[in-house]
Amino acid sequence: SSTAPQPGSAGVPRGNGFEAEPNCTSCHTGFPLNSDGRGILKLDGVPKRYVPGQRYTLSLSISHPDEERRRWGFQLTVVSAKTLAGAGAFAVTDERNTQLIRGTVGNREYMSHSYYGTGVGEAGGHTWTFDWIAPKPAVGRVAFYGVGNASNLDGSKEGDRIYAPMPVPKPLAVSDAAKKSVAKEAAR
Repeated sequence: SSTAPQPGSAGVPRGNGFEAEPNCTSCHTGFPLNSDGRGILKLDGVPKRYVPGQRYTLSLSISHPDEERRRWGFQLTVVSAKTLAGAGAFAVTDERNTQLIRGTVGNREYMSHSYYGTGVGEAGGHTWTFDWIAPKPAVGRVAFYGVGNASNLDGSKEGDRIYAPMPVPKPLAVSDAAKKSVAKEAAR
């Protein structure tokens, strides 16, 4: 899906009335999830504690050392760890390389690569940047779930390698509401 994966492919677990989301191996067949252990998916910029309504710049990267990995993709969402409903909002800051996809379940939003943001021909990996706006009011702990694709650039969905944090389902990152925010919300 060079234009972007379908919304709901980030691997959010089942719970609170929601079914488990698939990951990109549901379309990209040929290898199981984390098949060779050599791909690395990393999310940077997530604060240990978020301030409600604050905007944070995040970067997501995927890397793989094999020379035949020459196209890259991802999908990421953030949910309340308690309810699994969407938490906060994403903002596109690089329109050429990323895009926002609105989901159909749990008020979730998904950040994804765009058609031009797949790093065609790049060896080693690719990085995307975008912003996350923390939920206001605070919703407690939030979890970022995502998957990455290290494609072989053959134009098919065969032979691509999909990566996610292990053990699946495991978030790429978590963030708790700042203590002041939690106390302020409880006092209301």
